[in-house]
Amino acid sequence: MAKKEGKELATVKVYLNTGIIAALVGVGFIASTLIFGVLVLVLK
Repeated sequence: MAKKEGKELATVKVYLNTGIIAALVGVGFIASTLIFGVLVLVLK
């Protein structure tokens, strides 16, 4: 019983971490796109 619960907890933790990493990558991508766009406008 305890082993099964531990396994499920670990799975939930991995799932949450994957979501956090995906969110960070998405935010980073959006931020770099905005910065790049601003730089292009300024350089023009």
